[in-house]
Amino acid sequence: MNLQEQMAKDVQLTFMNSNEFAEIHTVTTFTNEETEDGRKDRKLEMIVEKFTLDGRPIQSADGVSAHNAIIHIDPQILVYTPRVDQNFYLDFNRYRVKGVSNDSGILKIVLEAYGKRP
Repeated sequence: MNLQEQMAKDVQLTFMNSNEFAEIHTVTTFTNEETEDGRKDRKLEMIVEKFTLDGRPIQSADGVSAHNAIIHIDPQILVYTPRVDQNFYLDFNRYRVKGVSNDSGILKIVLEAYGKRP
């Protein structure tokens, strides 16, 4: 087994394992987002990071709160790659995709939302 094969195995068995690092979160997709047709909620294993250590929102200049998160997920589980500026629904909250990359077999999605969040 070479290094790339071992890293792919580690992604599946360790990093994206809910008994190790990952947690279960809900990702919602729609066939038509404007009318919420074809809504599908899927519970997926992923790692979610917040930009701030305390989880509180960052205040922007206009007094609007910015909520940021980074998702690390196996691209085979998500089954699609989001586009920058596309909406992304995580745990029933709407975010905007600010960046996407695939690093060592893990999809990294940077999310941002404004306003009130739980």
